[in-house]
Amino acid sequence: MSLSLRPLVGIGVIVVYPSRYPEHVLVSERLSSHGKGCYQLPGGHLEYGESFEECAQRELKEETNLDSSSFKLVHVTNTIFSQEDGQSKHYVTLFMKTIINDDSALKCVEPHKNSNWIWIKWKNLNQMKLFAPLQQAVNNSNFNPFITDNI
Repeated sequence: MSLSLRPLVGIGVIVVYPSRYPEHVLVSERLSSHGKGCYQLPGGHLEYGESFEECAQRELKEETNLDSSSFKLVHVTNTIFSQEDGQSKHYVTLFMKTIINDDSALKCVEPHKNSNWIWIKWKNLNQMKLFAPLQQAVNNSNFNPFITDNI
């Protein structure tokens, strides 16, 4: 039997809090899985039957304890990860932007998967070791989540 490999769909949530942290995004360090040691946005896999917005809302809550109901698709990357344990991975990552006005509920809900969440200026992300899809987004000179239209 032949195995048919297909890309997986990931959702990365660009969380912004402009009144408190202008031009900052929420990131944490991956502690497990592929990309260990790299900084990431909140996010995860799109589940069967889920809309992009539902996935972004669910992953944001599961990972950061933050709630938001308004998301906008702002960028897409196509990433082929090098072989890990003899298997390469291919992800299409959809970046969904959300604006929050309160981060008092923010916490690291999955400390076995990632470090505490921190606010970092978008323009400073290129100084950090980033998860591959986020690195692609940051390296794309045509993309800046603070220049795109508001939600």
